[in-house]
Amino acid sequence: MSSAEKIRKLFAKSDITVNSKIDDRIISDALTAFDKSEKTQSVSSKPNIWRIITKSRITKLAAAAVIITGLFVGLYLLVGPVGVASVSWADVLENIEAARTVMYIFEIESGDVKEVFKTRIKEPYLCRSDVIESPYKYKVAIRNAKTNKHMTLYPNTKMAAINDDEGSPGGYEFYAYERLKRDFRDGTEKNLGRVKLNGRETICFEISKENQKITVWADPDTALPIQIEEISDENGDRRKVLRSDIMFDVEMDDQLFVPPADYCLLDLETQRLQTPFELTEKHLIEGLAVYPKYLDGKFNTRYMGGRPLTEEVRKKCKAAMKKIEGWSDIEAHKSTLGCAFIEQLPEGSDYQYVGEDVKLGDANAPVCWWKPPGSKTYRVVYGDLSIRDVEPGDLPEIPWLKEQK
Repeated sequence: MSSAEKIRKLFAKSDITVNSKIDDRIISDALTAFDKSEKTQSVSSKPNIWRIITKSRITKLAAAAVIITGLFVGLYLLVGPVGVASVSWADVLENIEAARTVMYIFEIESGDVKEVFKTRIKEPYLCRSDVIESPYKYKVAIRNAKTNKHMTLYPNTKMAAINDDEGSPGGYEFYAYERLKRDFRDGTEKNLGRVKLNGRETICFEISKENQKITVWADPDTALPIQIEEISDENGDRRKVLRSDIMFDVEMDDQLFVPPADYCLLDLETQRLQTPFELTEKHLIEGLAVYPKYLDGKFNTRYMGGRPLTEEVRKKCKAAMKKIEGWSDIEAHKSTLGCAFIEQLPEGSDYQYVGEDVKLGDANAPVCWWKPPGSKTYRVVYGDLSIRDVEPGDLPEIPWLKEQK
C-alpha cells in the first residue's frame, strides 16, 4: 500500500471534520509532500523511514497520532478550536427559561427622562428595582405579581406606600421582562456571529419588528444574555431600554421583596397608615409645624378637618398645596404621621381643627383640640405649638359655626 493511500485511510478513520475545503487542501498538501519524499528516497541509499516505522501496529498508531495532532494544530491556527459548537438562539432561550432568578442594571431613556435601576426578579412573581438615577423621589419599587400589589419604599423616611396601580414608576419591569421573553420567540432573530462587547467576546443576535429592534449579546460559554438592548420608535417618540451586567440564578432572599419591619406602611387605597411604633402628640405637633414655613408663617387651611369644603375653601387649599410642593421628604413624612395620629383617635374624641390663618407663635390662638378617652378635659394645641388641658366650657367657639348664627 502506498504512503498516499495510508494517509487517506488515516483521515478516513479520524473524526476530524471542520471545513471540507480546508480538509481537502491539507490532505492534498500532505500527499504531495509524501510523494516528493518517496521519489527522493527511491534513489537514495538511506533506508525508507516510513516502511520502518509502520512495520509494527504500535508504531503505526503512533505515526497516526503524530499526523492527526499536526492536523489539529494546523486547523486550530486556520479556523480556531476544533469541536467547539457555536451558541444557537435555541440555547439562549432554553437557558433563560431554566433560570429562576435574574439581576441586571436597567436603564430607560424616553424623551428627556432617564432612569437607572438595579433590578432583581425572582420567579415566578417577585420583582424589585432599586433606583440609581431618577427624577422621582421614590428609591425602591417592589412588585408582587401574585397579589397584584406594588410598593414604593422611601428609605430616608422609612416609609412604604402600597397600591394596585401597575403604572407606578418602576413597577412595570416584571411584566416588561416577561413580555420581552415572549418577543424573543417570534422567529425573526438573526445570528450576527461573534461580536466584541466592551472587550468581551459574545455571540450577538438581533430581533426586528415593525417599530422595534432588540439586540441580545450572549456569553459563548454559558449561552446566557449578558446585555439586552431595546430601541423602539412610535409616532416619533424614541425609547431606549438597556439591560446590562445581567446575572442569572443569583441567590435572593424573599425579605428583599417586602418592606423592612421598621417601616411605616401607607395603603394608598384606604389612606390608612400602619406604624411599627406608637403615635403620640409629638407626631401631631411636628406635622402641624411643617406648614407655616411655606404658608407665610400661618397654619394650613385644613388639617384632617376644618372649615367645610366650599368652593372658596377648595381654591385656598389648592393654592396652599402648590406652595408646599417643594417640601422635603422628611417634612411630608412628618405631616403624614401627624394626620395618622388624628386618624387613630377613638370615636367620640370630638377632634376639631380651627388653625386656618393662625400665625405660628400665637400662644392664645387655638389650632386644634380633641378629648382623650376617659378625660373630662380637652387637649388644645395653640399657635406656639404648646398643648394645654382645657375644660369643655372654656373652648373657643368654632368660627364657621359662629358665622352660621
